[in-house]
Amino acid sequence: MSKNKKGNNYLITRARYKSIKAFDHQQMEQFCTDIYKSGYQDGRESVPGVDVETIMEAIRSVKGIGAKRLYAIRDSIEAIFEGGGENGK
Repeated sequence: MSKNKKGNNYLITRARYKSIKAFDHQQMEQFCTDIYKSGYQDGRESVPGVDVETIMEAIRSVKGIGAKRLYAIRDSIEAIFEGGGENGK
């Protein structure tokens, strides 16, 4: 990994930079998509998983939440997580 005069590390080598400059539209789009997917995956891996039971215990302790409302909330939460965790999308 190269360093500039200030001592900062570059993430892209000079050779890689030159090859990126020569990309056509399709290659650049693929390159950007790969970077996005890599960052997205790194972000997903850095966030710990959510335990539905822990959420339900916290909701159960709220005054005014009965069994019927608790089951409705549980169904909504499980529907979101079954859909991939992206707000049901």
